[in-house]
Amino acid sequence: MRAVDLGKFLRSRRAQVDPADAGFPSTDRRRAAGLRREELSSLAGVAVSWLAKLEQGRANAVSADVLDALALALRLDPAERSHLFALAGFRADPADPPAPRVTDALRTLLDALDPSPAYLLDRAWNIIAWNDAEARLFTGLTSHDGVPNLLELVFGDTDLARLMVDHDAECVRLVAQLRVHCAEWPDDPELLDVIDRLRATSPRFAALWEARDVAPFVTTRRAFDHPVLGRLELDHHRLAVLDQAGAQLVVYTAVPA
Repeated sequence: MRAVDLGKFLRSRRAQVDPADAGFPSTDRRRAAGLRREELSSLAGVAVSWLAKLEQGRANAVSADVLDALALALRLDPAERSHLFALAGFRADPADPPAPRVTDALRTLLDALDPSPAYLLDRAWNIIAWNDAEARLFTGLTSHDGVPNLLELVFGDTDLARLMVDHDAECVRLVAQLRVHCAEWPDDPELLDVIDRLRATSPRFAALWEARDVAPFVTTRRAFDHPVLGRLELDHHRLAVLDQAGAQLVVYTAVPA
């Protein structure tokens, strides 16, 4: 817990709240902008003495319930609330983050990456957009009914299995990375549904999932046996899309020389 920084942040947010908007009289007698400490105490249901200790950086710990109450009383936006929790040593999960979407800017980025194959994953690892180079690398994308899912393609599409020289190793890597991803999104219903379907339909996935191995994503050199272009070697990158909760941009770049 970063007690001093937490205290400074609380004081700065309290100074930004208009007392009139919070139901308190705004008079010329106020010596400082924003709410008085006693007013914030009454709004949040937190004792004045405890609030003073927090704001002065003298607290060793604070509960998530108190942080929630203060965030609500101070009308913090999602970024401010997350920062407050982080200063206290917590992670503040948004209650219902919007699903990742293909914005015009992301569509332009995908197209600009050509001739490097690239695609966009949502939280459930659905492939929600891709560029022409990715469609040339794996032609099955364009003929897929509905929104293709990366996990279901890797574990269920025989054409993709033949394309990937390292298919068996990628299955192991992918499930270990999925375990890490699920810790970030443990209650996402669509992601849980994909996992349940694969456990029921793919013995290979079910066995890897039950092994409970975890591993972070690491940029890896991949090999593909393309039916037209022959053997391709590409470096496999996965990047977080920070303004789209849980989304990832996957890019394959050509090996130098």
